[in-house]
Amino acid sequence: MTQQASDTPTLQQRMALINGWTTTVIIQAPQQVVWKHVTDFATYPDWNPFVIKASAQFEVGKTIRFLEDLKQFGQHWITARFLAIDPPHRFVWKGHFVAPFLFTVRHTFKVEAISDTQTRFSQIHENSGLLISFLAWRGIYWVSHQGYLDFDQALKTRCERESHST
Repeated sequence: MTQQASDTPTLQQRMALINGWTTTVIIQAPQQVVWKHVTDFATYPDWNPFVIKASAQFEVGKTIRFLEDLKQFGQHWITARFLAIDPPHRFVWKGHFVAPFLFTVRHTFKVEAISDTQTRFSQIHENSGLLISFLAWRGIYWVSHQGYLDFDQALKTRCERESHST
């Protein structure tokens, strides 16, 4: 049974996400289709319910800036730098809030071909810094984790719609 976003998570559930999480979804579309949509940052407002705006210079060392909708915690801009880009398999960015020692996040996007028509899409989110316990206790990671699950489902819908219409 899946817990609804409106339910209040227990302290144990909130703290379980303190160091990060991984989400995975199987998409019935070719790897190139998934890669195209997950790296087309300008179109995020058209389909992404969690990262509602994004712009990037998609090169290692360059920046990505995006606006996350953390529901009851508000919308927050994050600026990060690309650490690795390996088309069409993965890209990694790392950013921080206020100062790296307070809160740093490293996020990996993996796009793995299972077959010519099926792709495994995963997001690996890693938290560090002095504020991680406080943020977990507040439930911010619980909301963020749900946001990335919603991101995955929206990406799946978008890619499968394109793949099945061609």
